[in-house]
Amino acid sequence: MFLKATSPPAIGTTVRIDLTLPSASVIVLSGTVDQHVTDPQRGAGVELKLGPIPPASIYMIESALASEAKRRNTPAAGVPVAVQTAYQTGPVATIAEGEDVGAAEQELVSALLAEADSLRKLNPFLVLGVGYEASDGDVRAAFGELTKRYHPDLFARYESRQLRETAAEIFILIRDAYRKLAAEAGRVQALAALGRPAAPRAVALRPGTPPPVPRPPPMPPQRGSSQAISRIPERAPTPEPVPPPPPRPATDFANTARTSFDAATTRHPVPPQMPAAAQPTEPPPRADSTPIPRAPNVSAPLPSKATSSGSMKPAAGTEPPPVVDGSDIENLLDAGKFDEALSTYRVLAKKQPQDRMVRAGVELCEGLRALAQRDRLEAAQRFEAALEIDPSNERAARELADMRRQATNERKGLLTRLMGKKEP
Repeated sequence: MFLKATSPPAIGTTVRIDLTLPSASVIVLSGTVDQHVTDPQRGAGVELKLGPIPPASIYMIESALASEAKRRNTPAAGVPVAVQTAYQTGPVATIAEGEDVGAAEQELVSALLAEADSLRKLNPFLVLGVGYEASDGDVRAAFGELTKRYHPDLFARYESRQLRETAAEIFILIRDAYRKLAAEAGRVQALAALGRPAAPRAVALRPGTPPPVPRPPPMPPQRGSSQAISRIPERAPTPEPVPPPPPRPATDFANTARTSFDAATTRHPVPPQMPAAAQPTEPPPRADSTPIPRAPNVSAPLPSKATSSGSMKPAAGTEPPPVVDGSDIENLLDAGKFDEALSTYRVLAKKQPQDRMVRAGVELCEGLRALAQRDRLEAAQRFEAALEIDPSNERAARELADMRRQATNERKGLLTRLMGKKEP
């Protein structure tokens, strides 16, 4: 293959050629510089040695040439001109298939446009299809899988320019999401923008560093012994008794009795009696005394259950709305119990008709139920209605994006089969 070049590259250089067909499709060819050529008519250039051409590219070249030949042989009035059989080639008989290819391309364009519209409404985590606790490896693996499906080189063989541009836009959205989540700092920043806490991560210890040994807690002081010690009253030292003086003959009996009474009082002091108000009602019993029986406790009878429930029942119209945990409804949806989740949302919608999240939840359950019944059109309409009511409904956005991605893959597979090339 001759290629004109004012500054020919060195021999052996690998060259990539983007060949534009009459149908506006672009075919990518590759080759190496075999020799330098100087032609007086074509000028200076190089002779290329092309590499192997894929079957799909050969099919597109033949189809484009056949379509161009038919267009040239058709007069302006629209009357077809009879073409001799000797000049007809094989692909001419596949023009009807080419019309099917064009219709399939339009369906693929519509599916790609819908998918691109869904991806614009998703956060980076949902675009890549990873969880909020994803690691670096999870993000790389998800980006690699999406690259295999949406890289622009995979759509370069199609004729529609809008199809190629839409596919390139989808890949740009995927690439931007990967750039935001590739590093841990970017994921933390993205979670902060979404109002979600950062996922906790375990910090590994350095090799060879033993874990810290926990110290035993300090022993609490023995309260019982200290209280027992503190409760022992301090007794004043007992003064030694003073022996009475020897009796005198002239002392009468009254003085002797008073002296003995004072000595007895000094040896055994009697504590002062407490007033009646401060005395305890129940003195501790002594071993040598008979215990006094307590008086029975008299309590008023409790009201019956029916009476208490009737008296504590709130007035009509003042009952608070039932508290429903969002995780319970999510568990119902994950378990496929769409009817139960729908009933719960409908009860909440009657009590809170202005709550957008509840109304969007009703549409979400309707969409999931329709999707389970294989009614994809009804499901897509329900998911779109949920997003119109509550644009922050991640479940509806994720389900709608998955549906549109599946539709894109189906249209792409159909178009590939029509073009005679199996999906890799």
